[in-house]
Amino acid sequence: MLFTISLLCLVGTIFPQGGHVHGWAARIPRLISPYDIFHSVWFLGAGLLLCVNLTLCMRKRLSLKRRGLIMLLLHGSIVLIIAGYAVGFAGLDGYLEIPQGSSVSQAVLKNGALFDLGFTVRCDRFTMELYENGMPKEFVSDLSFLRGGRVDGQAQLRVNHPARFSGISLYQESYRQSAWADMTLSDGKRLMKFKAEQGEVIPLPSPGIQIRVEKVWSDLMGAGPAVKLLIEGPDGGSYLWVFRDIDTIRARMPDLFEKMPAFDPSSFRPYTFSLRRLESSYATGIGVKRDPGAPLVAVGGVLFLVSLLLLFLAPGAGFVPGSGSGTAPGESHGEKDPAPDAQGEGGRA
Repeated sequence: MLFTISLLCLVGTIFPQGGHVHGWAARIPRLISPYDIFHSVWFLGAGLLLCVNLTLCMRKRLSLKRRGLIMLLLHGSIVLIIAGYAVGFAGLDGYLEIPQGSSVSQAVLKNGALFDLGFTVRCDRFTMELYENGMPKEFVSDLSFLRGGRVDGQAQLRVNHPARFSGISLYQESYRQSAWADMTLSDGKRLMKFKAEQGEVIPLPSPGIQIRVEKVWSDLMGAGPAVKLLIEGPDGGSYLWVFRDIDTIRARMPDLFEKMPAFDPSSFRPYTFSLRRLESSYATGIGVKRDPGAPLVAVGGVLFLVSLLLLFLAPGAGFVPGSGSGTAPGESHGEKDPAPDAQGEGGRA
């Protein structure tokens, strides 16, 4: 059984292990797939059979003798470790994405389902420190945990410094920066204001026409903040680049609109677009985990090490090399010791 489990672990090392499965239909092949071997029927079945094997071995160790108790402890520790692994299947492994200043109460599991945490997590502040080359050095989330609308706890979350609340561990994993364009739209009669994030679609007053925010730049080619819009209608789509500092750009290039009509904010009649400013915000990405089997694995691991130390270091409790059955010195298999012969050969142990 140990050889079989080791072989399955080797399969799990060779094949890349994936964990993103959606729906019950996708779970069926997962149970026999080598790409998620540690959740497969092969691995779980081997662990169950090993537990049966160890339990049967423990029946023979039910003895008050010192070595019998040590071997009972050794086998029992392995059963505890396997039981802890099995209990861990009832745990939680999900993800939270919380915009700064917002709250969430449900985690997204790896299978796409939602899990109610039983409390609310609010991101009070998200800060990020950068290296000189602009790469993120460290990002920190200041969190509040709420029950019934009241703050029940707080924590500061950093990479490699998890927090724990209500039996759930939270890990700082990632972040996402969002840029919002604060824009105005005029048709000559009225002025409309709207805020749009990259990828957002906004319908225009004209039937069948909408604008899609394709891209948001804080500085496009040194010309300042800009937004790329896709204007979609019944006859197709056309692109429009809207710059915040368009008047300054035209002062340097008076013939800009003649050369680049797509830079003219009034090229799509009868509308005129203008970009007032850009606003950016962050959303923190937090991993949430709960493993109810971890205490069993920890206790089993400690007992395993202790029993090994007792087995190999305690006087009279070690294995006899070459015995094939692990009997201790001075023990027998129920056979009587042969009487010593004349040369004393039979009395040697």
